[in-house]
Amino acid sequence: MKPFITGVIILTIFGLGLFFIQQTFMTEPPFSVQEIDVKKQVESTSIDHLLAEDLALSTSIFIHQLSEQLQRWSEQDFSDRTYYENFKEELTEHPHFQSFAIVEDDRIIVQAGALKDIDPNELTHRHHKSLFSDPYNVDSTHYMMIGETLSNNRIVIGEVDLTFIQNYMEDLASIADTNGSFFISGNNPDVEWQTTDELPDNLQSETVPELGWEIFVHSDHKTLDLEREYIEHQAVIKFRDKETASIWFADQPELTILENKNPLFLIESKQNDTIELINRLKNDRHLAIVEPNYTLSKQISTIATPVSTTRQLSNVEPNDEFFKPYQWNLNQIEVEQGWNFSNGEQMKIAILDTGVDPNHSDLKDKLINGYNALDDSDDFNDTHGHGTHVAGIAAALTNNVTGIAGVSWDSYIIPIKVLNEEGEGSSYEVAKGIYWAVDHGANVINMSLGDYHSSDLLYDAIRYAYEQDVVLIAASGNDNVEDPMYPARYPEVLTVAAVNDKRNRAFFSNFGYHIDVTAPGEHIPSLFPNDHYVVMSGTSMAAPHVSGLAALLRSNNPELSNDDIYQIITNTSTDLGTKGYDPYYGYGEIDVNEALRSVHQ
Repeated sequence: MKPFITGVIILTIFGLGLFFIQQTFMTEPPFSVQEIDVKKQVESTSIDHLLAEDLALSTSIFIHQLSEQLQRWSEQDFSDRTYYENFKEELTEHPHFQSFAIVEDDRIIVQAGALKDIDPNELTHRHHKSLFSDPYNVDSTHYMMIGETLSNNRIVIGEVDLTFIQNYMEDLASIADTNGSFFISGNNPDVEWQTTDELPDNLQSETVPELGWEIFVHSDHKTLDLEREYIEHQAVIKFRDKETASIWFADQPELTILENKNPLFLIESKQNDTIELINRLKNDRHLAIVEPNYTLSKQISTIATPVSTTRQLSNVEPNDEFFKPYQWNLNQIEVEQGWNFSNGEQMKIAILDTGVDPNHSDLKDKLINGYNALDDSDDFNDTHGHGTHVAGIAAALTNNVTGIAGVSWDSYIIPIKVLNEEGEGSSYEVAKGIYWAVDHGANVINMSLGDYHSSDLLYDAIRYAYEQDVVLIAASGNDNVEDPMYPARYPEVLTVAAVNDKRNRAFFSNFGYHIDVTAPGEHIPSLFPNDHYVVMSGTSMAAPHVSGLAALLRSNNPELSNDDIYQIITNTSTDLGTKGYDPYYGYGEIDVNEALRSVHQ
């Protein structure tokens, strides 16, 4: 799939032999040291501002959910004693609401839960029909009150525990209330400000419109390092003949087998560092692959049957609560008309990531199988959140009133945990995840992960999946560089860059002649563990849009090969940037409707 452009000749070793790849990379003018520092500062500022916008949108979604829940409760018949008793139990089990009341003429006529006395006079901030109090602290926990005005002049009020907001943001940002006082901040003493008067210059911020809160980002940016990184003292080896493994290890008593997936082995040497170990084994005639165990990381969730093109199409609009107000991304890639052709039925999308929340109400009914490549178990629980967000974009439960819509309505998700709670994993674990996905029926594999080193082991797994006709989708990376990431660079993989809501390249999105297509990647709402919804940005978010489209195409016509699907997606994309293919947008932004329509022509 990767276009070969005339230019510098690079010798690249693939699993099947030697290939001469002609490729030209886009280059920027040289910078002086001072100019480089300014460029990095500008990029850091842009990233912080993007993060501030994501956090503000996530807070808005959180408030939206709570307001909708209050409205639903207010419609119930509290004069029914049985319902009232059941409601009180439901309230005690709710993760955010601590107490509830309905007020009429300043008099509380229904009340449940107990933390503090509810005082309607503390609802001093209004946004449309919603009312809000300032945050307050009780026993080191932050709370606020939310009120919704009803048509009968009553006010329904809920007292909200803000622990989720605090846990989600405190290491990234500090939050000031409408009075300019900080009520959430990080554990770092350098950011324990009391009021906005104490802030340093150049902090990026965003206001939460419903609340008037100001979110100030103080995240720590790591310097981009394109050097190879690996786990010290470890190596990954693959035998040419699996029958020779036991004899070979008998002659290598100093090596410890960390994991046996014959012919693949993860080994460790206490005597040699990684480079010494690789140099000692790389010419061994019994071994087909010898390489370090490289590190990889994340890159920063009833429909009509297929119809002929003679049918008059109309938009298929799901009833998910966040679809209209927040999911601009699906409208931009024309999913509503595309859903007339396909719903993704029976397709299996493997999400190789940090795992998936097995209990999220917007995904749990679509999960099958599941594998943890970190410990070889079936525990794919997501302790990070990235994988759940990615999975929701591809195939969240749709048309179920709550939450978001997924690109592929009826596709299943195969959750495969290859990254840990820090969003990090190794080439060995990702390769294992790919093999497992293929062997358990994956039709599409999404890889919103990668790093800047090629791995023979990883490429061997990619080739295996490709030869089994699996569609492979990968994120391009978030460093705004032309350096190719892996697995995105491999020619068997469809590589996805990110665009914003104006169809401009996202400023963080990696570029180069390995880019195939783009998809929305800024301010994307999706799932987060424990039934939450948050907004994230990154090529990690762009990739599952394309994975969802691949599942829709394959469901519509199971006879399509992976190469057929690659060609359809690229041929029907909306051309962006320079006319024709270019290294920033590839063939353009995916168009779900045009892609699905094309298979009927």
